Amino acid sequence: MPPPVFLEGEQLVQLLRGDGSGAICVLDVRDEDFRGGHIRGCLNVWSENFYEDEDVDALIQKHGLTQYKQVIVTCFMSQQRGPFCAKRLASRLDAMDAQQKPKIYVLFGGMRKFKQDYAGEADLLQDVSL
Repeated sequence: MPPPVFLEGEQLVQLLRGDGSGAICVLDVRDEDFRGGHIRGCLNVWSENFYEDEDVDALIQKHGLTQYKQVIVTCFMSQQRGPFCAKRLASRLDAMDAQQKPKIYVLFGGMRKFKQDYAGEADLLQDVSL
């Protein structure tokens, strides 16, 4: 499996603010550290749900992830949990016989960097404590 493809924060902002790139899903895989702020409208699925194939398949189905053009995965720093979950998601999507598969990205610098760069921008972040 190839290494994850990273997406810069400014690229995500363009997608979130609707530059016409199509449907996206931000998948935040943090657990307890999800509290303290997240990207508005993101989906929070703890990283522990990505170990078993059946669990990953179930979350793809439950959240309709094949309907999106892009899924951007993030955790606190996007160094461990985010890349791991992105690889697992991509692997399970490849194994599925889906007509449409989203491109999978990892948010460069994770929520730590995104919150630093976009603090105070209520259209992007919610429940933020810096």
